[in-house]
Amino acid sequence: MLLLWGSLLCWGLLPQARGEAEHLLSLRISKRQLETNITDLFFQHHVLERVARLPVPGATSDGVTVLDHLPFVGKRLSKKSSGLDLSLVGDLLSGRILPQLGELIGAGGLVIEEAKGPEVSLQILSDSLLQVTLRCKLYVSLQGVLKLKVIKNIRIGVRLEQTGNKTQVAFEECHTPPGYLSIEVLKQINPLLVKAALELVTGALDEALPFLLQKIVCPLATTLLNSLLEGLLNTALPPDMAGTEGFQYYVTSTEFTQEAILMNVQLITPCGPDWRAPRPDPLVPQPLPQLAPGSVADLAFRQNVYNDILACLYSSDVIGVDPQDSTAADLIQLLSPGELKPEPMASYWSGASTGLAISTPDPPTVRLDAHKATVTQLGSLVLLRSSNASSISVSWILHSEAVFSSRNQKLHIQFNPDSTVVTLGPYPADLEKLGQRLKASVSVLLKRVFVPLHNERLREQTLPLPNIRGISFDQARMDHSEDYMLLTIPEQ
Repeated sequence: MLLLWGSLLCWGLLPQARGEAEHLLSLRISKRQLETNITDLFFQHHVLERVARLPVPGATSDGVTVLDHLPFVGKRLSKKSSGLDLSLVGDLLSGRILPQLGELIGAGGLVIEEAKGPEVSLQILSDSLLQVTLRCKLYVSLQGVLKLKVIKNIRIGVRLEQTGNKTQVAFEECHTPPGYLSIEVLKQINPLLVKAALELVTGALDEALPFLLQKIVCPLATTLLNSLLEGLLNTALPPDMAGTEGFQYYVTSTEFTQEAILMNVQLITPCGPDWRAPRPDPLVPQPLPQLAPGSVADLAFRQNVYNDILACLYSSDVIGVDPQDSTAADLIQLLSPGELKPEPMASYWSGASTGLAISTPDPPTVRLDAHKATVTQLGSLVLLRSSNASSISVSWILHSEAVFSSRNQKLHIQFNPDSTVVTLGPYPADLEKLGQRLKASVSVLLKRVFVPLHNERLREQTLPLPNIRGISFDQARMDHSEDYMLLTIPEQ
């Protein structure tokens, strides 16, 4: 009996010649998610914190604070080097000596006390040009006179340059666009000073703030943005997990769309082109469906691409059925009198015992329709008999709802036991009168014995998903259109 089972297992698990096969997929990251990633990156690296506590005009170093240049102490604002001219201070606060405000600002009185942000927004200008706007919110004080909230934008142009299968990132000028300066008065000491002070402050900020922000923010922001985009566009995305040798992802081309950054991805699998008969792509490729509302990202691939990948992942199986099982015993009794055509593999079997085996040499196949995804598994139920008797085989087809899940950066497919439907292949006329009973028994055996074991094996034959900084497929759901399967990551 051991020799009989061993021969059958050897037939089912014969090694196949493998090579490499390439599959094209599409990876999309929503524009909103890209904005979030950039904002988080800038926050982590404290992009704007370096401008806090800086005098706006004439800053000599990044560490100068208002305490180093107390107002009204400059030579032109004091009669004595050892103290303040209180009369000047009184006149200043009463609004009678307004020209001295300029001296106050020049003495280091206009200071950036706090900086928040930047808030990031993206605008797609073309399929290769992206404009990144950084909204910088600054809290500025004119010591003892005013406290202001100031908003000033910085813009960075990002251009994608495609060379062969590699996308490079090039940057346009990082600059503060002219004409936009939002100032809100948060606190004022003397209402009579506000108008004149605002005119002086606005002039000082218009002159000094663009240079200050460009000098401090642009180099770091551009470096971080380059690092983020280069990591997305040009780096191979290996799964980097055990048991997935030979699988690699590579970004081959990239473009900006109005809703997302779209990367064409090449998946390399360890199976050669001859592993499964190729199926031609549609003559007119269908465009990708829109990114689902509220989606962070998705991985899109055609039905035939996934079936090819599934065929590569799949290893054939033979499941021995316990002959003491009541359903198995019934099937052995039903099949024993019949004489079906001997299988070519019958010569491998030997032994004196009789038993049942479920053989599934071919991988499952996924099909899409307008409402759901179904998975089909072909196989056969084999009656194993002694070496001098012919084996008997009944083919079957199992249909089920396809259940997808993603865990630990892997895509799993399962059969839904509650939705399985079994049909039988042709069988000899002498079993025709037993057809309904045979079908019922095979259905019971497959649903109760085969499906749980098969699902367990399929959990080990899973598609590794790409690792992307800031993106996790562990909470992804499988959506589909008429032409594409979409592994979608919803917002948390």
